[in-house]
Amino acid sequence: MTTNISPTGRGRHLLDAHDPAELLAEARLCLREPPSDCLILASTGGLETPAMITRSSLTDLLAPGGGADLERHLALMRERGGSALHALIVIGDGYQRLLEPVTEEVLRRAGTTVLEAVQTLGPAPFGLLSLRGAASSSCWELSRSRRDDTLRLSHTGPLRPFSDTRAAATAVLVGRPIPRPERADPRLREIGLGLRLPAPDLASDEDPGALFAAARDALETLGGGAGELTDPETMTKCEQLAPLLSAIAVDRLHWELLAQCVEHGGTTAIDRESLLQALVSDAQWVPHEDVCAGGRWYVALEKLRLIAASATEGASSGERGTARSAWRALTALLVLLAWWNHRFATAGRLVDELWDREPDSTLAPLLSRMTDTPIFPAWWPST
Repeated sequence: MTTNISPTGRGRHLLDAHDPAELLAEARLCLREPPSDCLILASTGGLETPAMITRSSLTDLLAPGGGADLERHLALMRERGGSALHALIVIGDGYQRLLEPVTEEVLRRAGTTVLEAVQTLGPAPFGLLSLRGAASSSCWELSRSRRDDTLRLSHTGPLRPFSDTRAAATAVLVGRPIPRPERADPRLREIGLGLRLPAPDLASDEDPGALFAAARDALETLGGGAGELTDPETMTKCEQLAPLLSAIAVDRLHWELLAQCVEHGGTTAIDRESLLQALVSDAQWVPHEDVCAGGRWYVALEKLRLIAASATEGASSGERGTARSAWRALTALLVLLAWWNHRFATAGRLVDELWDREPDSTLAPLLSRMTDTPIFPAWWPST
């Protein structure tokens, strides 16, 4: 079972984690995207222990072996100080309408798996403070019947919208960004279809970091004021994306860009030859918010990957080959950044895309092992 693990922020505690709407809202803020079809586990934190939120796929939880995987996940949370947890089963995004029999069946199966996993780990100090569900704009409470030990489902009221939660109001008050549901931008596809990519230069001494900075500026201009640009100005900005895509089609330059993402915000250089080993063994390497989900660099890489995907439909076979190599590089880069952020479910989804589109990829097996095992980065959220 792959999971995403996120800090809630040093010194912050989840005061309303028993409320499904509040916990769902807090997870959305911490994970930087609206959670869906998942199990959310939250430790409330204490004087010495920061709060922690994790998200696990319901698909993995309900698959064969999901219970054993959850036990390992709970044990890891306990090792990291999460001794008492709130659990929330989210079906869909919590708000979309579903047939009630379907909702109840999924809640019952997932709830049983959670309770059995918690019971396997033993009594206090580890325990489950609450087990609830969010589905069809409703809140549910799950509990064992004292009479026959069956799982009972109780509808406890409507699920308040995100905008009505205390977590959302606090985020607005302190200026935290509000994650929005992803929407495909048709302009990115148009840019990719019209892009002309030069052939990769294996001997290039270009700095991919400088090319990435120029590409980010171009994307911001195209996204923020595309309607105000003349056709020549738009073409010029689009052309500033091509050198980066061509450069990262070269493995050496792709790896250099990853290293610069790792170094971003710090003062220490990382050894390119042992980069992954350093991230696994040295906790000094902590991702800057720009390379976390929702950060400026991360979002730019996501957009460039979409552009590269549409550029694979380019006119010439050479350009299509360059675009494919760039797409592979950007996918691998996002996998490693997501993994470094303890977002193993997100990284796993990207690896699945890599397998589907590039079944002969030599990098996919390594990335798959890192995300599915998972192999953990040395740093830990909230530390």
